[in-house]
Amino acid sequence: MTVVTTSRKPLPEVRSLSRDLAFAIEGEYVTRGKAGMGDLFSLDDSILIISRSGPFYLIQVFSNAELAAEITVRSFAVGERPGVIARGLFVSDRSVYDALRDHVNAVFAGETLPKHRIVFDGTQRKRYTLEVVP
Repeated sequence: MTVVTTSRKPLPEVRSLSRDLAFAIEGEYVTRGKAGMGDLFSLDDSILIISRSGPFYLIQVFSNAELAAEITVRSFAVGERPGVIARGLFVSDRSVYDALRDHVNAVFAGETLPKHRIVFDGTQRKRYTLEVVP
């Protein structure tokens, strides 16, 4: 099971995004607190760290204590989810899909989504749309 966490002192929006991302991929959200990288790697082989870096959001994917991928997100929007919940991440960018597919439940949806997007359903009827920097 993939562990999702945040930077050490996250903004509330980063914490909410991380929790709902963990829910979408059926992973485990862990509050970071003062936990170091060694503490995180002892929890699971696959770790996602969500943080804010200037005007962008950053998703770092670690596998076996090594950085496997970094995905830069320009912005994200949260809307109301219509209909039935869909588990997993729906990705329209092939390079982002290739970076995620071995670590989380991801589906390539290039034909149905605008370019450079990640879409997933969170808790409480929320649907997230992330705009990825190409």
